[in-house]
Amino acid sequence: MKTLSFTLCFFFLSLAMAAPKYPVVTEIQGKVRWTDKDKKEGKLKTKQVLIEQAALETEAKSQVQVQIDDHRSLRLLPNSRVEFPSISWETGDAPVVVLKFGSMRWKESPGKKYNIALRSDLFEFISPVGDVVLSYDPKAALAEAKVIKGSMEFSAMNAEDAALVTASQKVQFQGVREGDEIVYDVLLKGKKIPRGKLGLVQPFSAEDQKQFSEAQLKKEAEAEHKKAAAIRKAQEKPHDKDAICAAPEGKLNQCAWICENNPKKEKKVCRLETPGVLCLRKRCNANGEWAEATEVPKDKAQGLCGIQPLVKACDY
Repeated sequence: MKTLSFTLCFFFLSLAMAAPKYPVVTEIQGKVRWTDKDKKEGKLKTKQVLIEQAALETEAKSQVQVQIDDHRSLRLLPNSRVEFPSISWETGDAPVVVLKFGSMRWKESPGKKYNIALRSDLFEFISPVGDVVLSYDPKAALAEAKVIKGSMEFSAMNAEDAALVTASQKVQFQGVREGDEIVYDVLLKGKKIPRGKLGLVQPFSAEDQKQFSEAQLKKEAEAEHKKAAAIRKAQEKPHDKDAICAAPEGKLNQCAWICENNPKKEKKVCRLETPGVLCLRKRCNANGEWAEATEVPKDKAQGLCGIQPLVKACDY
């Protein structure tokens, strides 16, 4: 019996240690709708790792950034929706990214370990190295690519005609729409090519030049460097060799008492008497996550919840 318990514990510990760290949400601005693999909407949080399937949708004044892996990131701009139809639960690889509508900014540095297809109803190609903004308007049957850094070949899905777009240039593909559907020419074996016309490569407009100026890009790079450093720190292995949960460190099945929503100006105590401030007890599960959040009554929270989380054996 002891051998079986040890084997199960080792199995779950192995799963926790091997859990993918990408794709991970690194920034949320405004309200972002997140749909999980079961098509249920949930509350999206920073540092959240997307698993199996996911869809993200932004409103007029909202954005969300996802770090796809060590070399690639995606920023979903306002009034946009992107879908990840398949995410490996073993590796975190997301081989297809689908822009359903709106715009997304894709950044990629050399050194990728696998290819990713960027797709919409009008285009599909392997993600390029560089910094590009891809847009798709289904109502107007219009797709566009803006290249901020690097270069890429842009074309309609499965089309032979392609345009080479380099830094500070953009190009559009104007598709054809009949009723509520994009029109395609269907070739042998069901291969589809959208009807329409690939436009000429154009230089950035004055507005584009201002938005993607060197000064603005430098400012963005500095901000992203700070965020990446914070993420790496959060993902570092705990100092306790037996701990599998981080921030705070905790061992399997330990509990943590955490003060949440405390006013930022209160640095010394957990203001439980303040409306909205909670004392939550969470358990370190086999996936290395602090889960099963339970609110602790305020009359029992004194001595448990402070500015620093308390980690110890669970009280149940």
